[in-house]
Amino acid sequence: MSITQNDKEFFEKYGYLKYKQVLSDDELSTAQKRSEDIALGNLTHVPERFIQLEAEFRDKDVTDEKTIRLDKVRKMTHLAYFDDVIKSIAKNPKIVDVVEALMGTPNIKLYTDQLMMKPRFHGTVTGWHQDSASWPNFVPQKAVSCWVALDDATVENGCMTVLPGSHKWGPINHDLKDVFMAHPDISDPKPIEIKAGHCMFHDGLNLHKTGANTTPNRRRGLALHYLPSETIDLTINSNQNSTGETSRLTEEEFGGPFRYMLIRGKEFPGRI
Repeated sequence: MSITQNDKEFFEKYGYLKYKQVLSDDELSTAQKRSEDIALGNLTHVPERFIQLEAEFRDKDVTDEKTIRLDKVRKMTHLAYFDDVIKSIAKNPKIVDVVEALMGTPNIKLYTDQLMMKPRFHGTVTGWHQDSASWPNFVPQKAVSCWVALDDATVENGCMTVLPGSHKWGPINHDLKDVFMAHPDISDPKPIEIKAGHCMFHDGLNLHKTGANTTPNRRRGLALHYLPSETIDLTINSNQNSTGETSRLTEEEFGGPFRYMLIRGKEFPGRI
């Protein structure tokens, strides 16, 4: 088995699971190099709209010679739909076996991926949020995310911090998060430091955040978001979800009518 019964019970109770190494040293090195080549523009197969800069660089040209392109890119998304290296990680059995065990279905799709670059000196805070709460178009809200460290993730460079057990409370209204966090029944936040090539899993409703990176080293993390293939997408005939964010590729980018990437199991007509 990919995980033990104790692992499953821990995940069900706390909404996250720190896991072991899932990328070999060679796979890790290849993924690191690929992330740099895409961010630097050495490879151009990922549409520019899926490459986001840190806020301070979005509306102005910073010419400081010490600030290279890798220091400007905040995150890159939808990479698995264009890039074989990231796709191979999304389909890695060491990861997908755990997702199947945690989600309780052999039918698994990839919603999207996000490669958080967390650049040296400029990597900003990502505040408290729930992944599934950002995707209200999916019914039911049953997602499992895998966060793969491409560099050692520490408190100093902005590792993931989770709120144990918060997934049990359901979607939290964005405007009431501070009230929720201050409630006496809520657990203390727990930072999760991870070695490069290792990963952690969290429930789509687990509240989590990442800190700033003020160190001289970047802290890359690949977030892979999985859904049961049985999931209904209430906005399937639109290129946007109900939050207004672009949630799927255009037919031109995808090469035909869009379907979320099947990772394992089978498709279901009229579903994602």
